Amino acid sequence: MLWSLSALDIAIVGVALCLLLGILVVIHRFFLPVAKWIGIFASLLFIVAGFMGLLNPVRYIAIGHGIFNFTSIAFRMNAMAGFFVLLIGTVGLVALIYGLGYVKEYDGRKSVALLVAGVLLFIATMIAVVIAGNVFTFLVAWECMSIISFLLVVYEHEQREVQNAGFIYVVMTHIGTAFLTIAFLITAHYAGSFSFEQMSAIHMPLGMKTLVFLFAFIGFGTKAGLVPLHIWLPRAHPVAPSHVSALMSGVMIKMALYGFLLVVFQFLSNDPLWWGGLVAFVGAISALLGIVHALGQRDQKRMLAFSSIENMGIIFIGLGISLMLHALHQPMFAAFALLAALVHAFNHALFKSLLFLSAGAVLAETHTKNMDRLGGLIFRMPWTALFTLFGALSIAAMPPFNGFIGEWLLFQSAFGLAVSAHNSWITFFAVLLIATLTMTGALVAMAFVRSFGMTFLALPRSEDAKKAHEVHLSMRIAMAVLAALCLVTGVFSSRWIDLLKHSVSTFTTTPIPAHAMDAGFARFSPSHVTLSIPAVLLTAAVATLLLWFVMRFMWKQTSMVRRDTWTCGGVLVPRMTYTASGYSRPIRIAFQKIIQPSRSLNLTQGSFYYPSHYVYQSSVRPWAEAFLYQPVLRFVLYLAQLVRRIQNGQVQSYLAYLFITLIVVLLLVK
Repeated sequence: MLWSLSALDIAIVGVALCLLLGILVVIHRFFLPVAKWIGIFASLLFIVAGFMGLLNPVRYIAIGHGIFNFTSIAFRMNAMAGFFVLLIGTVGLVALIYGLGYVKEYDGRKSVALLVAGVLLFIATMIAVVIAGNVFTFLVAWECMSIISFLLVVYEHEQREVQNAGFIYVVMTHIGTAFLTIAFLITAHYAGSFSFEQMSAIHMPLGMKTLVFLFAFIGFGTKAGLVPLHIWLPRAHPVAPSHVSALMSGVMIKMALYGFLLVVFQFLSNDPLWWGGLVAFVGAISALLGIVHALGQRDQKRMLAFSSIENMGIIFIGLGISLMLHALHQPMFAAFALLAALVHAFNHALFKSLLFLSAGAVLAETHTKNMDRLGGLIFRMPWTALFTLFGALSIAAMPPFNGFIGEWLLFQSAFGLAVSAHNSWITFFAVLLIATLTMTGALVAMAFVRSFGMTFLALPRSEDAKKAHEVHLSMRIAMAVLAALCLVTGVFSSRWIDLLKHSVSTFTTTPIPAHAMDAGFARFSPSHVTLSIPAVLLTAAVATLLLWFVMRFMWKQTSMVRRDTWTCGGVLVPRMTYTASGYSRPIRIAFQKIIQPSRSLNLTQGSFYYPSHYVYQSSVRPWAEAFLYQPVLRFVLYLAQLVRRIQNGQVQSYLAYLFITLIVVLLLVK
């Protein structure tokens, strides 16, 4: 019976169901209706398995042995794996519910069966990554996850933009996989085993540890979208179907977080101080550049993709602080910083998935992702507007929503680094991290005021926006579930954060004391006063109610006249309202040295002196591509041209090459 199974057994059953139904749907469309509902049931199993895994001890199971020792398939479940299984199951559940209505957009022009099968297989492979028990299982699951996500990204492969995004994604993800494979093989060599149970805190020279750390950071940083390895993310996430984008941005990039924790926090130990400094520095750069570029985007999904880079940067700031505090022999603070990173990772999975689903709802009704062509949707899509507002308040870290809790804990972790270092340079570095978090938070608030306002408020700026209406019920239910979770996990944060302490104990021997968390507000000593979020929320509600009564009383004493907006005697038209591009122009000017915006004004009709039609275009130049990847690409092409001259097709030249090679070999042997 289900209740007699362990968390690992339930997770494996869910994976088997997703794999089986996914394969059957690919074989024949007949299984499509069953696959949709079985996928929802499997996601519920993952949620159950995640909760059980957070509370139960480690379980290890070997499924089968291969011809070679390293090709055995093995799975395990511990508190950290349980946390990520819960995360995948939660987002996977709402994505599958959302897909019931969203896939109707593709009826008659695309294979819905392939999309549903791809989502099921995608969820199954992500679960397999986090419950993998050895190197072979992890790398196979990781590669399957990458390939299936690539196929989902290029689902609408007829478009040139999709083809380019898919190519860059598959190249970058396999570069990352190559680094990961080397890191795992080096670690397994010194451990004498490919089992994760035997690879914990192994002894190896510091130089090899550093090499493993750097390779793991590059490999997992590529999947996480850290700058400058992020170039695939703002291309791939926007072009995928919206519920796939939610899975990729909300969950898949968190697989990089799990892998980094596994290698650096579990396999390696006695880490140098500069490891954490490097991780925190790259995280800070990713957070700041991510949100600055997000503010320069008109494409709503592309803006959310850059925002994911920013949030992964914030999470890696927490990981870097944890590593630094561990190197400074502050185990309790290190555990607390790790907890803060996990809290923000879970919160980001909820609100970013919600925002991608709401962007997909807007896209389904208006057929555009360009915020300059939206507006006025709050009257036509009120439920979508409400759920989007919940997501925007969450990502902007507005209490009592869950985004506030994670960032508040990360702020306290950075302050903990500043006061515990006893080194002026480390204290200065911690202050810079605090400044980065502060500036990033302000820009995030501006970005999502812009996003919500230009999408749902003012007047509609296109005919499609005027004709929009509310989306399918299943899509609204999925968004409502995530919106409710964003509020509930913020108000009652201490209850579920207590569960995450078990995950932290997986990678640290120092438990977080009970007084370190009270209703979501952390403290570092018992003398500090703590606050209760429910109490603060109740106080705010009472204060708002009293203010409303006072304002009502004052209004009765004065006359109020409603009139149309004054437009110099003219009629108010959409062209008079702010666009997303106009709203963010001050930021593009302030950061023009970084994002290098370009503008062009071209005459298309009329003469130079009597123009009748102009076309204005503006774009933001990708910083990493312009200054890093393009120079490298030009150098590689230059080398290719040199090699091409050598390959001239003449037999005499090739014989000369062989003769020279033979002489060199004989000289070396001698």
